[in-house]
Amino acid sequence: MQVKQGGNGRGASPRAILQSDSGLDLTSDFWMHRHFRAMAAIYNSLLNEANLLPGDHILDLGCGTGTHFDWIANLIGPEGKIVGLDPDPENIAKARERIANASYRDQVELVQGRLTERLPFDDGTFDIVWCAGSLQYVPTPVEAIREMMRVVRPGGRVAVQDVEMNSMMLGPLPDELLIALKSCLPRGYTSGDEYHDYVDWLVGHKLRSFFFEAGLREIRGVLRTRVYTPPFTEDERGFLEVAVPYLCTDSPGIENLTYRQVMELRRLVDPESSDYLLDRPDFIFVEGRALAVGIR
Repeated sequence: MQVKQGGNGRGASPRAILQSDSGLDLTSDFWMHRHFRAMAAIYNSLLNEANLLPGDHILDLGCGTGTHFDWIANLIGPEGKIVGLDPDPENIAKARERIANASYRDQVELVQGRLTERLPFDDGTFDIVWCAGSLQYVPTPVEAIREMMRVVRPGGRVAVQDVEMNSMMLGPLPDELLIALKSCLPRGYTSGDEYHDYVDWLVGHKLRSFFFEAGLREIRGVLRTRVYTPPFTEDERGFLEVAVPYLCTDSPGIENLTYRQVMELRRLVDPESSDYLLDRPDFIFVEGRALAVGIR
C-alpha cells in the first residue's frame, strides 16, 4: 500500500511554510535565509571558488532574496555591478528591502524573470553568471546553461552551485528506512504532485556533465558536505526543525514510501514523540552542495 502525503499531521504542513509565491518548495525567505545562515561557511567557500574579480559585472540568476549580495559586492568592489534575477515577486521585494541601506545598493539592479525562458539581456552582457540553488527546478538544464553562456562575454565564466543529496544521511534511522527515504528523493518530473512540475535533488554531481554538453571549457567541479550534530546553534536548530519534517513527510517523492514507512517517519519527526530525532544526542544530518565553473 502506498500513501500520498499532504502534511505532517500536526497542523500546518512544512511545505506551506517553505513555499514562496512562485509555488516552489524551499524558495521562501523563511527557508532560504535560515538555510543560508546554517550553511554560510560552505556557501561562502563555494562562491569564492567562482573567482569573482574586482569590477566584474555579475548576473545572480535565481537570486532569491539577495542572500549572496553582500559577499558578491565585497568581492567585486565599488566598480562592480550585480543584476539579480528571480521569478518570484515576493523574493524581489525582500531583496530590495535587504539592500536598501547597503553601501552597494546603487550597484544592484533587480529583475523579475524565469530561468526556463530566454533571459532579458543582450549577448555578452556579463563577466560572470552565478546561479545558486536554482538549476534543480529546471527540466532542461543544458539549455539553461547555454542561455547563461549567451549572456556572458567570450572568456567570461558560468558558475552554478546546487544541491547534491546522494550524500544525504539522516539518523539515527534503521538502515532500510534511510535507504527507502533516499530512494524517493525527487530527481525529475513529479507527475501528479500539485506543487511541482520538476525538481532534482541529485543535480549537483551532474553539473560538470551539463557544462561539457553545453560547450563550456576549462571546467572545474567542487563538492562539499555539511554535517549537523548536536549541540546546535540557534540557526542550525531553526533550520533543522523545519527541514527534517519536510524531508520526512512532505518532500516530492514521499508518496512512493509504504504506509508503514510514512507512519514511522512521522513519528520520528513529531516533537511530542519520545523518539523525536532532533532531541537525540546521536542525531546526524548530512547534506551536500556542488559547484561547477566553466569558461565560455
